[in-house]
Amino acid sequence: MNYVFLGGAGEVGSSCMLLSVAGRYLLFDCGIRVNQTGRDALPDLEFLKQSAPTLDAIFVSHAHADHVGALPMAHALYPNAPIYATVGTQRLSSVMLTNAVRVMETEAEDTLFKQEAVDTTLARIQTLESGQWIELWDGWRVQFIRSGHILGAVSIYLETPEGKFFYSGDISTFHQKTIDGLSDITSLPAPDFMVCEATYGDGLHPSRTEEEVKLAKAVADVIQDGGSVLIPSFALGRAQEIILILKDAMISQNIPVFPVITDGLVNSICAVYESLTESLGTKLQKNIKNARQPVFFYKNFTRARLGEQEAILKNETPKCIIASSGMLTGGASVTYAKGLAAHEKNAIFLSGYQDAESPGRKLQALQSGDTLNFADGTCVDVKCRVERFHLSAHSDQVQLTSVIKTINPKAVALVHGEETALKALKEKLIRKYPVTCPYNKQILSTTDFPEWVSPTARAQMEKKAVLNVSVQINGDTIALDGHTQQTPRWQEFAQGEHTATLKGDRLIIRKK
Repeated sequence: MNYVFLGGAGEVGSSCMLLSVAGRYLLFDCGIRVNQTGRDALPDLEFLKQSAPTLDAIFVSHAHADHVGALPMAHALYPNAPIYATVGTQRLSSVMLTNAVRVMETEAEDTLFKQEAVDTTLARIQTLESGQWIELWDGWRVQFIRSGHILGAVSIYLETPEGKFFYSGDISTFHQKTIDGLSDITSLPAPDFMVCEATYGDGLHPSRTEEEVKLAKAVADVIQDGGSVLIPSFALGRAQEIILILKDAMISQNIPVFPVITDGLVNSICAVYESLTESLGTKLQKNIKNARQPVFFYKNFTRARLGEQEAILKNETPKCIIASSGMLTGGASVTYAKGLAAHEKNAIFLSGYQDAESPGRKLQALQSGDTLNFADGTCVDVKCRVERFHLSAHSDQVQLTSVIKTINPKAVALVHGEETALKALKEKLIRKYPVTCPYNKQILSTTDFPEWVSPTARAQMEKKAVLNVSVQINGDTIALDGHTQQTPRWQEFAQGEHTATLKGDRLIIRKK
């Protein structure tokens, strides 16, 4: 079982992993780097072509751009490969990828793919339900497990003739307002290998409930003082959470009713959520049945129409604006930030992960009066209130550690994190598990020992390591199948003298 990351290893963005096992090639996700454009945003698809003569399947964990944004390009390279995803991921990917085409065409960016490529990719997707085993080929089966991150998001458990594999995708162990958290994983057989995200591997989240209360109150305070609030949000997932946070606080009369405007891709994503209520959180489904109104609507809530940003900014009525993108790299939020940031009475509230090079991350570090530079070259003196609220849809260090211990893999690789996060989570795990933090284009075997393992510890681990092989016994002669004889692991092990013990149907061979 060999694997290589074409993107997403040692970074957050461009998630894309190739797994080679039992003569088949499988791709897990194919995303972009959301803070970059053109070819720089892509996983290394040329390396993918060199590494995989064909693809037997593509699995998509969820529809965020950093996991699905380059999927049409992978499909173009391997048009016969079936693509597996949930219904939610399929529908959300349609919105996300269609929007990506529009952005590339209207902003004169390098056009990586066109709408026709999106349409053929979506048509290739076979939808699977979570929580059910699906037979793929003889000796192969897969199960999607609700990961709790956004609508339709899953972790992927794969059983192969040569071992079991768990791909986490992005995980949220806790319930959000829109989506229930990670499904029960206690009954899953321990996999031979696990790939786990580490976005917040170095941090602990504060109380989710307390952060939601703080955000609602902070927005209400700014508006009561005559200002307006911009909440730049990931259009998919985060924006829907924030809408419901404000809506629930108003219904509970914890804050007054005030205008809330949603803009950009946020509105299209809300429509998809509203069309798949059966996939939403258990509590929200009950509220929907009783409320008899759209999920993301309340008294003064409106959805901005195309080209209304300037008019909304000129209207001095205090309001809260929820708009994409969440890192201020583009989208409607950039227009609103430019119009609101220079006035002390206004506020910009950040609510999610900010890439190290994004305007959102830079905004967090500014002092009042400092200048913020946007991607288009515009500069704004920031005098508004800036605050960050922790509403992540990713699990933190303690939660990720708990998930890994529950799954209990024989070995784990950590990805989807900055260096500090990867290192911190690794330190929490290395006493119990072989842990590696791969880098992109590094071809590894799931039985490889991480670089940090000392020679002494490695020798002890090798003695205990299990190598499953197929044998034929003819009299006193034991013959291995040709595939096993050719593997580097067996060739290295076969050198020297050995002892053999037959225990039931297991032949245990040890080096002397």
